[in-house]
Amino acid sequence: MPRLDAERIALMRDLLVTATSIERRIDADLMDAYDIPLRWFDVMSALQRAGGSLRVSELCHELDDVPSSLSRRLDRMEEAGHVVRDSGPDGGDRRAVTVQLTRDGRLFWRDVNVIYRRAVQRHFAHVVTDSDLVALQRLLSKLAR
Repeated sequence: MPRLDAERIALMRDLLVTATSIERRIDADLMDAYDIPLRWFDVMSALQRAGGSLRVSELCHELDDVPSSLSRRLDRMEEAGHVVRDSGPDGGDRRAVTVQLTRDGRLFWRDVNVIYRRAVQRHFAHVVTDSDLVALQRLLSKLAR
């Protein structure tokens, strides 16, 4: 195992700062174009990847988020008409609540996704070579253990 040294500590700090900076720039692009924060887009993207709906617990896991934070975000997204929550037939078990993209939410996601992809290209992908891609995938798989 490599020794923890000043270089690795600095690299960790730089990784976090850089990732946060990229997130902020993508968030700003989405806010400028559609007045939607990246965190909302992330919710809609997770739902889209899942076929349009997920249980709240699955969505929390997918986004690596805590239920209280996600619940507040879903409240606002529901008010905006992007998602709906369904408690099922009994309406009592909050763990069984399903979040679904609305028709308007799916259409909105499709439009915002164009801006998101352009932002990812501008702020990240344009500098990532094929060898960088392999190295980053390898590193991220190690870190995800």
